[in-house]
Amino acid sequence: MKAPNTGIEPADMVDLLRYPIEDTTSTDGAAFANSCRQRYLQSGLCALPDFIKPPALDALRVEANRESDKAFFCNSTHNAYLTQDDQHLPSDDIARHQESTVVGSVAFDDLRDDALLRQLYLWDPLKDFVGHVLGKSSFYRFADPLGACSINVFVDGGKHGWHFDESEFTVTLMLQQPRHGGSFEYVPRIRGHPDEKQMVTGVLGGDRHHVLELPFSPGTLLIFGGAQTLHRVTLVTGDIKRLVPVLAYSEQTDQKNSDAVRSLFWGRTKSVRPQPGHD
Repeated sequence: MKAPNTGIEPADMVDLLRYPIEDTTSTDGAAFANSCRQRYLQSGLCALPDFIKPPALDALRVEANRESDKAFFCNSTHNAYLTQDDQHLPSDDIARHQESTVVGSVAFDDLRDDALLRQLYLWDPLKDFVGHVLGKSSFYRFADPLGACSINVFVDGGKHGWHFDESEFTVTLMLQQPRHGGSFEYVPRIRGHPDEKQMVTGVLGGDRHHVLELPFSPGTLLIFGGAQTLHRVTLVTGDIKRLVPVLAYSEQTDQKNSDAVRSLFWGRTKSVRPQPGHD
């Protein structure tokens, strides 16, 4: 699929010499995809720096900055498990501890038809590669017209508190680093660990012993198992926005967010227009 106003096709955006993702059934493509899968299984994430070529990265960054004015901002608190506060639990239980999140999001249906990000998301080789890394025999683009491919926008004061994701995995693209802060910190694969509660309590209390940091490198594609890994985005300061698109996929053809999730992240439940081509 081609972006009419730019002439840039998805295959032009990705460094296919370094990352041969166009055909995961070819010898080189299968070997690379398998190596990425092993990396994901071992560490809970697969980060591919400079996945996007510099000219395309510049164009995507300009586009995302332009669209960022459409972001709806969420300012909320939550516990690490994103569950409702249970007042029957002791006040010092880790499930009662509240983290703060301030983040904006541009909905998929706010992206122009010729948006480069839209074209990249609708490119089958990217979907198929991500599905291979995650070990999914059936894999589809998200059917949600708001949440299929959104852009997270962190302005001055933005942050995302410590949490485990509700979804098994997340696919993001690093586009623009803020002037200060906005670090992605994580404690890998501790969900279900015998000492999970103690480890989560320690991290939320300031213990840095198990905390890792993934450097923000614009152009990086990140495939991340957020349901098993505690993670956060640190406080952003300064006048440069932290811009990170989120590319959503599912094992089901018709997967959508609930109205509650749509209201929280986009301030509405209905799309402004139909979105074909999600499968």
